[in-house]
Amino acid sequence: MKRKLKNLVKRLLGKGELNYHIDTVSSDVVAGWALNSANPSAPCEVVLKTGDKVLAKTKAATLREDLVAAGIGNGCHGFTLQLDMLPFSAEAREAHVYINGKRVTAQPISLKSSFTDVLGEFSVEVERRMDALLAIQNERMQREFDYIKKQLESGK
Repeated sequence: MKRKLKNLVKRLLGKGELNYHIDTVSSDVVAGWALNSANPSAPCEVVLKTGDKVLAKTKAATLREDLVAAGIGNGCHGFTLQLDMLPFSAEAREAHVYINGKRVTAQPISLKSSFTDVLGEFSVEVERRMDALLAIQNERMQREFDYIKKQLESGK
């Protein structure tokens, strides 16, 4: 009776045992499945962070036939975090996976740009030049903004 009451409280609070598996880690995708056994019908929130910065997030709500066959919840617990839109970085990023706010990776996941594999050491120079071009573009946009602002203020 005590155990049933404890499980009921966990279910009502949405807390319980997290079951998950990370199937794939690559330069552009982190994928797997996640299930909160106390509330299996609610999709888990999956977040990939480096430090406090969120790189990607999604809900674990994709139907997977392998989960259905294994009797894991209703099978709608798959997730895919797309990383292809992350800013280029020649250095590998260390990130952690969080499910419903709880960090589940003991060791960081190393995310390395696919361009780094292709470009090798030249990738550091590419990143440096890209940063320089972005700085020039930002400076130009700021000058244009200041010019337009000055024009609007003088027209008053």
